Amino acid sequence: MPRFTSPDFLKPTGGTHARAEPPPMVDLSRPTPARLTSFHLGGKDHFDVDRDLALRADRAAHGFKDLVLGERAFLQRAVRHLAQDHGIEQFLQLGSGLPTPGDPHQIAREVLPGARVLYVSDDPAVVAHNRAMLTDGETTTVVHGSPARPEELLHEPELRRFLDLDRPVGLLLAGALSHVHDRDDPARCTAVLRQALPPGSRLALSHFCRPDPGTYPRDALRAQQLERTFLDQLGSGRWRTRAEIEGFFEGWQLNEPGLIDVQYWRPLPSTPPVHGSYQMPARNRRLLLGGLASV
Repeated sequence: MPRFTSPDFLKPTGGTHARAEPPPMVDLSRPTPARLTSFHLGGKDHFDVDRDLALRADRAAHGFKDLVLGERAFLQRAVRHLAQDHGIEQFLQLGSGLPTPGDPHQIAREVLPGARVLYVSDDPAVVAHNRAMLTDGETTTVVHGSPARPEELLHEPELRRFLDLDRPVGLLLAGALSHVHDRDDPARCTAVLRQALPPGSRLALSHFCRPDPGTYPRDALRAQQLERTFLDQLGSGRWRTRAEIEGFFEGWQLNEPGLIDVQYWRPLPSTPPVHGSYQMPARNRRLLLGGLASV
């Protein structure tokens, strides 16, 4: 299998994690969520297999890129809101992707310069890429872990070292549970982490949605086609019902404005363009829901 060839892949960070590790082997037999997102965000770490999935997704639902950009903007607005309006200084993102301008640590530090972010990914290439390019071990770090195994994550020594679990944490699950299979009980992720987080913590969650076919038949069909494409090509990617997504907030206090189309969650003006100001076209807005909740 080929290795990443990005010239900056092993750029020294100057922190405790800077070391000459070889890039991980990259499996080109299947696309990955991180590389697919990199493609849609204009990154460079994607391959033919990822671009093929992007093309197939756009055939299933024209403008699939809307969902990627809309979810990214929701995440950016959520991080800014948590730092600015709730004073949250430490964040835990599950399902993080390849380093891209506008990542959570950059957004949070625009408000609170001392903000700390722990990134978690089950993709070894993402972990290695973030470790090489972003982490300093003090304000930003990354660990290998999965939202499907929250108990293992909580026993991760780096998490215990990096996060102060006596102070509020911003838990970021932007799209992460969309790629957790039903057999792995995605609701367990939010339940287990809720019990571990202190009062004042918040959950920002977004998820692919399959609208009610009786009310929105065309949207429901497109969601079904997208899910079929993702499961076939990627092996993950669920467009769940509103009721299923609401179940991930069980035990949490859902904040206003509730679980809604991400475009309408604390939207920003389109001009001047800033992180989080992307406006989703109407065609795909019902296919992505998001919300914020508190412990």
